[in-house]
This record gives sequence, structure tokens and C-alpha cells, in this order.
Amino acid sequence: MELNFIIQDPENIRNLMELIDHCKQDLQAELFSVFIAILKKSNRNLQACTDISLIELLLQRLPDVGQIVADLIVELLGVLASYSITVRELKILFSSMKATNMTWPRHSTKLLNVLRQMPNRSGPDVFFSFPGKAGSAIMIPPLAKFPQENGFTFSTWFRLDPYNSVNIEKEKPYLYSFKTSKGVGYSAHFVGNCLVLTCMKIKGKGFQHCVKYEFQPRKWYMLAIVYIYSRWSKSEIKVFVNGQLASSTEMAWLVAPTEPFDKCFIGSTAELDKDRVFCGQMAAVYLFSEALTPHQVCAMHRLGPAYKNAFKFENEAGSSLSENHKKVLYDNKLSSSIAFLFNPVSVDSTLCLQCAPKGNTSYFVHSPHALMLQDVTAVVTRSVHSTLNSIGGIQVLFPLFSQLDYPVMGESSPPSVRKDSVVCLNTIRRDPGMCSSLMQFICELIQGSASIQQQVISGRGFLVISHLLSKASREHLTGDLLNTFLKLTKYLVTSQNNNSELLLKQLLDHCLFNPSLWIQTPAAVQIRLYSYLSNDFLSDTQVSPIYTNVRRVSTVLQTMHTLKTYYWVVRPEHMKDEDLSVKGIEISRPNPEDIIMIRSYILGFVKKLVMLGAGTKDDELQSILNYLTTVQEDDNLKDVLGILIQLMNDHPASLIPAFDAKGGVKTVFKLLESQSQVIRLQSLKLLGFFLSRSTHKRKYDVMNPHNLYSLLVEKLLVHESYLTLPVYNVLYEILTEHVGQEIFFEKHPQPEPHFRLENPMMLKVSAQLIRQSKACPDLLEVKKLFLSDMTLLCNNNRENRRTVLQMSVWQEWLISMAVIHPKTEEDQKISDMVFSLFRMLLHHAIKFEYGGWRVWVDTLAIVHSKVSFEEFKLQFSAMYEQYERRRADTLTDPIERSQRPISTISGWDEHKEKENSEVEEERFKEVVEDENDESVEDKDDKDDDKPTKNDTDHSDEEEEAVENATESAENNNDNSEDETGSSSKAESKADDGEVSTEEKPEVFKAKEKDGEAEDTADIPEEIEEVEEESEKDASERNSPVEKEESMKDTTETEEKE
Repeated sequence: MELNFIIQDPENIRNLMELIDHCKQDLQAELFSVFIAILKKSNRNLQACTDISLIELLLQRLPDVGQIVADLIVELLGVLASYSITVRELKILFSSMKATNMTWPRHSTKLLNVLRQMPNRSGPDVFFSFPGKAGSAIMIPPLAKFPQENGFTFSTWFRLDPYNSVNIEKEKPYLYSFKTSKGVGYSAHFVGNCLVLTCMKIKGKGFQHCVKYEFQPRKWYMLAIVYIYSRWSKSEIKVFVNGQLASSTEMAWLVAPTEPFDKCFIGSTAELDKDRVFCGQMAAVYLFSEALTPHQVCAMHRLGPAYKNAFKFENEAGSSLSENHKKVLYDNKLSSSIAFLFNPVSVDSTLCLQCAPKGNTSYFVHSPHALMLQDVTAVVTRSVHSTLNSIGGIQVLFPLFSQLDYPVMGESSPPSVRKDSVVCLNTIRRDPGMCSSLMQFICELIQGSASIQQQVISGRGFLVISHLLSKASREHLTGDLLNTFLKLTKYLVTSQNNNSELLLKQLLDHCLFNPSLWIQTPAAVQIRLYSYLSNDFLSDTQVSPIYTNVRRVSTVLQTMHTLKTYYWVVRPEHMKDEDLSVKGIEISRPNPEDIIMIRSYILGFVKKLVMLGAGTKDDELQSILNYLTTVQEDDNLKDVLGILIQLMNDHPASLIPAFDAKGGVKTVFKLLESQSQVIRLQSLKLLGFFLSRSTHKRKYDVMNPHNLYSLLVEKLLVHESYLTLPVYNVLYEILTEHVGQEIFFEKHPQPEPHFRLENPMMLKVSAQLIRQSKACPDLLEVKKLFLSDMTLLCNNNRENRRTVLQMSVWQEWLISMAVIHPKTEEDQKISDMVFSLFRMLLHHAIKFEYGGWRVWVDTLAIVHSKVSFEEFKLQFSAMYEQYERRRADTLTDPIERSQRPISTISGWDEHKEKENSEVEEERFKEVVEDENDESVEDKDDKDDDKPTKNDTDHSDEEEEAVENATESAENNNDNSEDETGSSSKAESKADDGEVSTEEKPEVFKAKEKDGEAEDTADIPEEIEEVEEESEKDASERNSPVEKEESMKDTTETEEKE
């Protein structure tokens, strides 16, 4: 078979088919196997099968053959259809796959593999076929002169198709030969797999160059041989294969004969003998009168083997070329340099017409048209891209998606009753490869034809496919189908044609970004999809302009909706009452571990998508904030919040203004209400990143108008009874604006000397949290750490001390950290740390700050109020304890209750005041009587000294003052017994630290106990002064009601006197 595998008479194929029909199945299989191998040996055999419409004959026999033979026929159909298929044959193929009574015809599903192989073709649709027989060549008419003054270039696409594989070393097929009658000229021939270039200056003498490239048989190559002429230096030859330089040499190739080139042939020499004729296929043949540049050769290769025009019109290139390549090819220089162009389309019988532009220089002696000798023919094949348009385009394939769940005739019985069809179809064994095969065929059609792309765009093909796939069984959504979509995506994002952008948009929106389509597929398929989107997709789209700002925004919105609706870790509350089984979401969701992995890929995709390109990020950030605000489940929030923190940390320049504009702080305070400590800490981190990257004005405008610092204290104590160490660590990071993404559950590192108090209000927030927290050992450690950090920050940096001093009433929250009456060593340590801070700050104020004395005044006032309040609490506490010991309202025994008649704290105070006043009154009377006696004795001893009038008046005044004080005390005692409200007044005065009139004897008594040696003559005067001062204080401090009562008491006393 290696010596003779060419089909000489196509009619013998019909006879072979009839013979196979009468053979047994095993023999049929063997015959078909050999026949397939013969067809693959040569394109001439495939052309012979096309001539007799073998595809139609095979489709007629397919339903009646066995399984093994059916597989071989399908393989044979794939080989034939990839070479050429007519409109009639394609109609018969699709009709063979049409379901009848909801059932696939027998073996029809295997025809999907034929569809997959149809677009797999290489080479041009139209070409010259050289049979390799003696005398078969294309003869070029004589050239008056050869276009060699500026160099020249020979270019074509060719394919070696040897007659047999034995004599390949003996044969020397010529690609071209341009010579004179004397044998002088240029030629190129093959020796085995090598190409040899020859320049004959004298018959029998010349130069040769072997191209360093191995040309394989049955494979298409683009060849460009460039002859570069140089008058002052050596000329050279460059050989380009498939657009790349394969070989070059310096050679004095120029031939200058006087006679015309009348022995010019394509595919042979002038002898036309069998060993020197070309055997294979060749596309359009170009000869340029200039030496082409590498850039021009590369651009010509990009046009592909099907190009056969004269580089006149730019639109003919379509979208296969870049702008640079178009400028190189369509600048009219290349078109005007064409010496001759022979196109396989422009033939008339054996005449091959010259297709060079009419205005170009003519180098021919007479007629420019070539002649095809012997069996050289121009073959026209029809690809599926062209024939599919004749039967309706890509839309004729869509109904096949609706048949994916149908059974195949002969494999399972079809459903008998239509209403029960769903039940029957669910029990049918399906072939998951059918859908991927059909989709591969469609994707390859899209990649290979611009007209198919237009049909998909205008007919919204991917929307139709997505809808049909959602109706079909989920078994068809396999990894192979996903790989088919991803392959098409990679092609579209890297291609430069005008349809790619719209096609990619439809593909992403309706297929890849359609979570309802993929949520029920195996977890591995979903992971593969979102890992591609996260890692590879955006890196590919960097070269594609599709992702403008609008496209980016819509994709982020769509992706965040996917996270919220489909890929939740914990079912949202609003979805619990819905019947999700109708949508199919609950049938086969991935397990939680896979869901978390998929969410990580989705969020990675969102992160890269947000930062893609320039411009504001307001709308993208708004979609993320909407998710965080509307989702309530903590497990569904953690990863999204983490990705937002990463974005704020990595790209503050674009996200901080967007965060401010979209009210991101509202989302932060919503998250602070979460039950999870991690969510609360992450939300604090988010606030920290915002504050640390914001200007002072932005911080003030956001936080101060609504007093958000106080609200922060309230929110942090909603779910915790005290300030925990992790929360304090985050507050410390916000304070110093050294916010990191890591959460510290242990003590944070000590502050560096250069740390500054960037957000000093966090000091007050921390102090208020400590103050309002429930006492516990952990809180004590946090309190120590807070005071230690504050001490280090103030000690290390002068600006930090100044910042604290500029805060409003900083003394109030700082003194609240101290324990005025410490009872333990820990309390004493904390108080010492507070007082040390006061010393440091007050020393700085008085030494370095202008007007620092004002800080001292304010500090003394605030500290005094704090200490007084603590003293009052101790006094009140002691009084209450005494009341608790004496109270009788809780006793049920009447005898015991009568012995302890006091039932209220006010009654106890009144009783106590009565007893005290009676005892003090008696003591006061005794003291006054003793002093009066002593004064009388002194007067008698000083009879010689006559008293002056002033002294007499003074003594009289003293006596009157003593009498008045005595009577006033008696009257007050009487009033306290008569009026029940007087005891409460005394109590309120005692609380305020005031000295009442009833307490004047006690003051005097205290002085007597202390042993103060005072002049007896001055005692009444002192009593009077104390009385006047106490009355003055009482009158100043009492309320208006108390003042009126005291005035009444004074009036009654005067009347009694």
C-alpha cells in the first residue's frame, strides 16, 4: 500500500460501498479501517470521495449497521467532512440527528463527534492540485526581462503530497523554475525534505544554497524567498518559512541574460519529466518585483493560506491583522510591486488568469496568462463555515441542546405517555459528552468565522444556549464543557477583531457569570471556573479594552450578588421561608469547605477587578458595602470584610475617598453590633484604616458632628461587659495610626519612640470603656496596659504631651483611672501610674506651654471635685450601712419592731439630730455659765481699772450674742421637733459639706478638746463670728425654699427675744 495508495477512478468507491454492504460485520469493520487509512494518505483520495458524494452514501447506511461499524463510519465521516462538505450533505447530516417522538435516531448522537471534527482543517479552501505525473505543471508565458533590478520575492503556500513514500529520496520535485532557453536563471527544488535554491549564471555553472529547514509531507507551509540585490556590496538571499527567517546567505545571484526568460514553470522544469514535477497542493502564487522586508512577510503570513488577493483593499483583511500589519501591507507599495499573481479561483478550463493589478509594470512578452498542463487542476473545497450559512447559520444547532436528555433509539425505550415523560427521562442513562461535543463545535465555528460571530451576536446565541442548558440535566455540565467555555474566553480576550468585545460580554454574562447554571455542578468544576476567573482571566484581559469602568462596575455588582444569593456559608434568614428546591439550589450544593474555597476565589476576582484600570471606585465599593450592610450572618461576612480591609490597606488613594463618599462608617457601626468578636475587631480595623489614611478635616467631618466616638463606646459594650485586650489592641493601633491586618489577642508590642497620638480621641474612648466596664482581673490588666502605653507615648514624644494637654477636660477621664482610696497593691500601682502621668503633663504645661498655669487651675478644680465626690460616697456609704443596721421596716416581730422604731433613713437622721442637739445644748450652757463666772471674777479683780465706754458696750454685746445664740439653738431644736422636714434639710446640708447653726456648739467643743488656750474674753466674740459665718454660708448655699425657712426661724427667734 505504500507504493500505490492513490485512488485512480472515483467510481470504484461506489462499488466498494456496495461490496461492503454484503459482507459480515467483522469484514466490514476491517474494510472500513483500511479505507480510512488510504484516505488519510493523500488529499487526492479525499477529493475523489468528494466527487462522488461519499458522505451522503455513508449517512444512509449509518442507522442499519452495528456498533463497531457505526464507530468506523463516524470516523470516516469526520475525515471527509473536515476536508469538504457540501450544502446538501450538511442538510442530510443535521436531519439524521433530528429527534422523532422525543428519541434520537440510532447512532445519531455519534454524529456530534463528526461536527467536532469539521472545523479542524488547515490550508486554503481553493488551491492548485499537482498530481505528480509527467508533464503536469503550470507554464508561465515568456518574460521579456526578469524583475531583478531591485531584487525580487517569490511567495506561496504549498503542501507536499508525495506520490509514494518509497522513491521520495530519488525524486527532485521543482517548486519553480525561471530560466532562459540557454538554461540561465533561477530555480528551487526539493531533495528529500530540504529545499535547494539555484542561480545559474552559465549553463552548468552557478550557485546553490540549501535551506536549513525540514519540510514535512502533508503539511501546509508559507514560503517566501527574498532575493536582495546590492550594487556596491554582496547580494544575499533570505528564506522565510511561516513568517520567520529560516535561512540566509550572501550570494552573487544576479543573472543578466540578453534573451527573454521563456522557460518559466511552476511545479516543474522545462523537461517536465516525472522525477522533477511537483506532487502536492499549492495556493496562490506571487512574484514581487521588490525584496520584501521581514515585517511584510510576517504580515502576509498572518493573512493565512486562504488569502488570494492583490493587497488593494484594507477591509479584506478583516480582523485578523493588527493596525501595524495593515499599514505595512496596504500602503499601495506592495500591491504595485506584484509582477504576476496566479490565483486558483481565476481559472478557465486550463487557462490560469493573471490577477496582478492593471496599473503594474508588465514583464511579459505577450499574453500574461498561464497554462495548467496535464492533470493540474484548481480544486475548490467547501468548509462548514461557508455551507452552514446556506442552511440558516449557527441557529440551526441550538435545537440540539433541547434533545440532550432524550433517549437514543435502540438503547432505551422512549416514553409512552407525554405527561409522564419527566419521570421516564429522569431514569434514562445520559451521555455527558454530547453537550461538550456540541459546544466545542460551536466554539470552533465562532473562532474560525467572522460571519458566525455576527450571527451569535445578533441572535444572542449565548443567552439561548444558557437557557437551554438550564433546562437540561445537570449531568451535562461537566469539566469538559467548562474547559470549552474557558478556551473560547481566552481566544476572545486575546483576539483583536471587532466582534470579540460583544461576544465576550455575552459569554460572561449568560454563561460564565451565571451562578444558577453552575451551582449544582460538582465542586471541582466550580473551583476550576472561579480559580480561572481569579488567577488567569484578568491577566489576559489586560490587553483587551473590554473592561472599561462601566463593565468593571457591572461585573462587581453581579459577583457580589452571586456571593449573597448562591455561595452563602450559612443560609440567610430571608431565604429560610422560600422554596429553594424549585430553583434547584438545595439539590446538590457543595460542602461548606468547598463553598469557602469558592468564595475565596470569587473575592480574589473581585479584588483584582476593583483595582483594574484607573478612575474612581465609588460604585464598586458601594456594592461591597451594600453586601456588608444587608447580610446578617457572621459566617457570610468574615471573608468579604477581610477583602475590604485588604483593599483599604493596599489602595488607600482611590478607596478612602470612595469610602467617605458612600458612608462606609455607617457600615462599620452596623458591623459593631455583630455577635462575633472577630467581626467586631475587623470592623474596628476597617475604621482604623479609614482614619489613618484620612486628612484631619475628613476625620473631623465624619466623626465629630454625630459624636461617633461616644457611640463607639456604646457599641463596644453591647456584647461584652468589659474592655477586652484584643479590642484595646485595635484601639491602640487606631490611636497611633499603625493599623495592621493581623489581630493581636495578646499584648501588642511596646510603642516606638516615634509613635504619635494621631487620633487622641481614642484615649478618651479607651478611658470611658474602662470606666464603664465591669470590674474583673482582665480589665485590670487592660487598664495597666493603657496607662503604660500612655506613659511611654507621652514620655517619648513632646508632641504627644502637647496633644493630650490640648484635649478638652482630659483631667476628668484621666483622674477617673485612679483609685482615690486604694485598698489593694494593684489599686495603689494604678493610682501611682495616674499621678505620674499628671506630674509629667503638668510639668510640661508649666515649663513649655504658654499659659500653662491655666492647666493647673483646671486640674485642681477637676481633681478637687473628684476627690470631694469620693469622700461624699464614703460618707453616704457609712451612713447607709448604719441605717441598714438600725432599720426596722424589714422586721415582722412587733415587740422587736417597737424597740427599734426607726424605719427610714430620714427618720434615723432626724432622731440622731435630736439627740445630738440636746447633748450639745447642755454642754453649751455649761460652758457659757463657766465663762460668765470667770468674767465676773476678773472684773472684781480689776476694780482699780475703770472700764471705758467701749469696753462696756463690748461686754454687753458679747452677753447679748451669747444669749441670742442660746435662744437660737433652743428655737431650732423646737422647730426640728415640730417640723418633720427639718431632718431632711440637715441631711442635705451634711451631704454638701456645710456647717449648720445646730453644729456651732460642736465647733466650739472641738476647739476646747484640742486644748487651744484662748482668751476667755474673746470666746463670745469668736462664737459670734462663727455664727455669722455659718449663717452667711447657709444663706449663700441654701436653695430659695431653705432661705425662706431660715428667715422664718430668725423672725420667730427675734419675737421670742
